[in-house]
Amino acid sequence: MRLGRKLPSILIVTFLLFVTNIQAQEVYRARLSPMPTTPQTVNTILGEGEVILTLNGNSLTVDGTFTGMSSAATGAHIHNGPPAQPGPVIHTLEVSQATNGSVNGTISLTEEQVEALINNEFYIQIHSESNPPGELRGWVFLRSHF
Repeated sequence: MRLGRKLPSILIVTFLLFVTNIQAQEVYRARLSPMPTTPQTVNTILGEGEVILTLNGNSLTVDGTFTGMSSAATGAHIHNGPPAQPGPVIHTLEVSQATNGSVNGTISLTEEQVEALINNEFYIQIHSESNPPGELRGWVFLRSHF
C-alpha cells in the first residue's frame, strides 16, 4: 500500500528528470561552404559539408563531414565571431587529412562561450594545403532554424 501512495510522486520526479535532460540538450548546425579569405583564393576554393553540434550542459560535441575540397584538409577550428566577421580560435578540432572526410571533437565550454554559441557567434573553419587561411566555413545556428 505504501508504494501506491508514493507511485505518483515517483512518476512525477521521473518525468521531470526526463524533461530536464531533453531541455538541457540543444542541437546546432553549420553548413560548410567555400569562403574566400583573400581575392586570390576566390577561384581556387571548393567543397561543402555539414557539421552537427550538440550542447549538453557545457559540453559541446562536434560531428561533421566535408567533401570536394581543392586539396587535403590540414586543420579545423571553432572560432568565436558573429556572422560575416572573423574571430579568434577557441578550439582545435580533429579533421581528416583528405579532400573528403570528417571533422569532430568534444569540448567543455565556459559560460561566456555557451552564450556566444546561443547568440550565433561561433563558426567552423577547415583549412587546406592550397588555402591555409581557410577553405570551408560555416556559422553555427540552432538546428531548428534550418
